[in-house]
Amino acid sequence: MLKIGVQSKGILDSEILDLETGFERIKKAGFDCIDLNLDVFLRNSDLYQGEMNRFFEQGMEELRQYFTSYQEGAKRYGLSWSQMHAPYPVWVLGREEQNSRMIETVIPKCLAIAGLLGIPYVVIHPFKMQYRQTCQEERRQNLAFFKKLIHAAREHNVTICLENLYESIGGRIVEGVCSSPEEALWYIDSLNEVAGEERFGFCLDTGHLNLVKQSPYEMVRRLGRRIKILHLHENDGLEDLHQIPYTYGRKAGDGFDWEGLFAGLRETGYEGVLNFETFPSMNSFPESVKEEVLRMIAGIGRYFAGRIGAEEGE
Repeated sequence: MLKIGVQSKGILDSEILDLETGFERIKKAGFDCIDLNLDVFLRNSDLYQGEMNRFFEQGMEELRQYFTSYQEGAKRYGLSWSQMHAPYPVWVLGREEQNSRMIETVIPKCLAIAGLLGIPYVVIHPFKMQYRQTCQEERRQNLAFFKKLIHAAREHNVTICLENLYESIGGRIVEGVCSSPEEALWYIDSLNEVAGEERFGFCLDTGHLNLVKQSPYEMVRRLGRRIKILHLHENDGLEDLHQIPYTYGRKAGDGFDWEGLFAGLRETGYEGVLNFETFPSMNSFPESVKEEVLRMIAGIGRYFAGRIGAEEGE
């Protein structure tokens, strides 16, 4: 049976819960794994505004001490770290100093923290440049950036995962870097060839698939075993809402094509974690019902695991 995971965002960084209670809540809900959101320590809303705090300017010994409580808490509750999400965006047009700090300091520190905690996969968003410069320049700079990370990824025994992204241009949602299977394949295979080993993989984000109207079955079938981790969530097709699966539609079968996703994962033999990226559920629901909400998400995860493991047609 596939393991079920949930992101730490909205739980382990809660202003209401202490860290211990956060771990306890995740365990009691029925999850096996946690996706560590390092992006809560350097928020995308600040980065887009050109604002950076100094959290990642700390030395590795200070960071090791900071995350010791995370390591001990997960161990105490029998939870494992299945993946990590690094801060993003790494690159913003016209922010040369910020971009340099992200590339030279923040991202390498994230890989080192992953190594400390034994986290196997780290999601790092590619640069989004094609609507500001050109697709060719986007590819050139992304390849150069990720190639520089190979040594650190190998040193910390981490697999770097690129993610299918979208962009908002002129008030419309449009395809972004790695949103097509052909481009995702090209990036991963090119980088692994340079690395000389499987040091890069793919994080498939279902919400982003929905926004750009890509078929989950075709995306999974084309990428196959390159898909190492998942971001499972749903939206209305208009905004990246990160909500609970099956919350859009009037009847079964409406909304995101979950059955297509299951079929693809079943055919390609996916063996990773079913990880839910549904942090708004921890922000928008009243505190008194959040435990029930988490239990429901874990229950959906177990249903997903059963559907993926079932024989076709069951």
